[in-house]
Amino acid sequence: MPVIVTRPEGQADELINSIKALGLQVMHQPLMHIRPFADDQSPEAIAVRQRILATDEYYGVIAISQNAAECGLNWMDSYWPQMPVGLSWFAVGPSTAAPLQTAGLEVLSPVSRYDSEGLLERPELQAERVRDEKILIWRGVGGRETLASVLRERGARVDYAELYVREPVQSTTQQWQALLQEKPLLLLSSGQALDLAMDRVPDLAERVHGLLVPGERAANLARERGFKTVLVAASARNEDTLHTLREWIAAGA
Repeated sequence: MPVIVTRPEGQADELINSIKALGLQVMHQPLMHIRPFADDQSPEAIAVRQRILATDEYYGVIAISQNAAECGLNWMDSYWPQMPVGLSWFAVGPSTAAPLQTAGLEVLSPVSRYDSEGLLERPELQAERVRDEKILIWRGVGGRETLASVLRERGARVDYAELYVREPVQSTTQQWQALLQEKPLLLLSSGQALDLAMDRVPDLAERVHGLLVPGERAANLARERGFKTVLVAASARNEDTLHTLREWIAAGA
């Protein structure tokens, strides 16, 4: 049975090679392209620059994805020769935390559930800690509002640095028909990726053997949309994705 990897170009090669090493046929069909905002005079860049220059005014910075962490660090490199001291760095999971840790930062992440809800369980983000504090969220344009909404309910003042835009990759019905001929296992990185895939193929649940997604939130969304076989990786990290695939193979996939 083939496996379809849907990560963006430039972010899938290592995973694809590792899946091939498991003896599986792999196809790559990106669903979106990540376009970071350039450091120019566009309104988007001016808004980001204002937030980045004010980083030392915040209690904490939260990166909501690996892309957000990498884009945010690029901006910090331009305007902060040394990282500001005294603020806390948060990430929604290990794949998001990795680039921050590589940059030498101490990162606070969820203990088990790697999403906004899991991060909100951290003691450092409870009302008694964040009330009247400023928190900066690094993210792409749009996305879920859960994190900011709950933190505001707890009394925090929350700002966004929207660092990139997700652009759907153009693909044809014929391309997807060819990809789905053998009812593959589809690897998705988020609930948004599931939305994009179902925009392309409305009857996707009937056309695939199953899905592999990171975390219970995406898994629950998939089940609500009629997918019977939903494999749940602990996070979007390659290691967790491969661990789930190995278990699936061992179980007689």
